Amino acid sequence: MLEIKLPAELAEELGLKGARELENHARLLLAIDLYMSGKVSLGRAAELAGLSYDEFWEALRERGLRIRIGPKSLEEARAEYEAAKRFLR
Repeated sequence: MLEIKLPAELAEELGLKGARELENHARLLLAIDLYMSGKVSLGRAAELAGLSYDEFWEALRERGLRIRIGPKSLEEARAEYEAAKRFLR
């Protein structure tokens, strides 16, 4: 676990209620950044954000971001498959 100190005003400016909502927001933004830069698959990004595959996909759509179609490599395909299996259990 990593601890980061941020001013309370940051959550207020974003319209978030408390540290938990700010943490969830930050996790989502960081996961989106990793996904959009091609560093992680959609499934892995969803997992890092603490969302289901569909919820993460919707978060991208709400922000007007395009979803990368298909894995870039066999390794990425396997990672997506494993992440999807964990969510389907």
